[in-house]
Amino acid sequence: MTKLAVLMLTLVALLAPPASMAQGNDNPTIAWIKWGDSRNVALAEKAILDMLEVYGFISADERALLDEERSIEGERLNIIYGDALFDRIEANTIIDKALDRDADVFLTFTTQMTQIVYYAIREFIDPPKLIFTVTSGPYITGVADSSCVKPDFVIGTVPVTNYEDIVPLLLLQDPDMKVVGAIYSPQQRASEVGVARITEIGESLGLTVVAESIIVTPDLYQAVENLYSRGAEAIIIPIFTFQGFQLLLSLSYDYGMPVVFSAPQNAYRGGTIGGGFYGLYKQGAIAGNMLVAYLNGDLDIAKTSIYESDDFAFAVNLDAAELQGVEVSQALLEGATYIVENGQSAQGVTLQYPEAEITLPQMTLEERRAADLEFLTGLECTPEMIAEQQAELDAATE
Repeated sequence: MTKLAVLMLTLVALLAPPASMAQGNDNPTIAWIKWGDSRNVALAEKAILDMLEVYGFISADERALLDEERSIEGERLNIIYGDALFDRIEANTIIDKALDRDADVFLTFTTQMTQIVYYAIREFIDPPKLIFTVTSGPYITGVADSSCVKPDFVIGTVPVTNYEDIVPLLLLQDPDMKVVGAIYSPQQRASEVGVARITEIGESLGLTVVAESIIVTPDLYQAVENLYSRGAEAIIIPIFTFQGFQLLLSLSYDYGMPVVFSAPQNAYRGGTIGGGFYGLYKQGAIAGNMLVAYLNGDLDIAKTSIYESDDFAFAVNLDAAELQGVEVSQALLEGATYIVENGQSAQGVTLQYPEAEITLPQMTLEERRAADLEFLTGLECTPEMIAEQQAELDAATE
């Protein structure tokens, strides 16, 4: 064989798609895109895959590939799997590739990824459908105005974070606390709104809230030092996606400050206290219900509302508290949904999936479809609901 022939064969091998993406087909194509890896996303991903599998859209073998974060061209469904790794350029690259393959649906996780996808496709004459989940800020980022006042191609699930429930955890831990530090990013609108709300609620409770902003992970060194020098006795983090989780925890050990995160699952990751929305598997299951119903032709996205829920819980990590030299109050221990000690939870919650209920209810496919469609019927946006929400929006801008 000549060198030229060898070179040509090598090029063909390099250009050929992997086996899981080998042959094109006419199946619906889903662009499955997340901003970065997190336990929040893992719970929702598992739920959506559970829904797709139980409805027969993916086989067990295809599910195994997706569990490994691989794309598939399946018997009934194509899925383009993408992880932006917290990088906007990578996110745009993934979106462009999905558009080149004529993705029918963009399935997005977290506010950041949802916002990027929305602004990439919103001017299309006939945009792909956008189904989002684990997305706390669709309204403050312009993806939608309210649950029913929204673009016709957009739907999803919103975990509502009530800081009114989270900030008091600081005083439940230490009733004598006076100053608390907050860290946020001006690049993430949800975190800016969160820290403003934390400040407002803190002041109403007699707490002084001092805030520091960060752009990149190394900024945490100066931010934590500044908070400590300003008298902060603890750190609270609003809804915020960033890569510096472990660095922040390490600094909290050095300065002896407990860290309160606005999500219970972050307690399992090492936060002293995690409080906030609890039900991310359920959010994923509902987003999966929306996707399945759309694929089956049973859902008009334009006439269906965004689903909102505000289930609250908090968890405590005694291992982190020990490293910080903090004694967790009895009041917190008694109210916690789960407690992490020696790296484990006696309540059956795990690090990979930090919620207790992470399986679909057992029922026949006929029973499941009837129940799922009944749920979606309850999300219908009536003309009266749309008019009422629009009037509220108009009144808020006057």
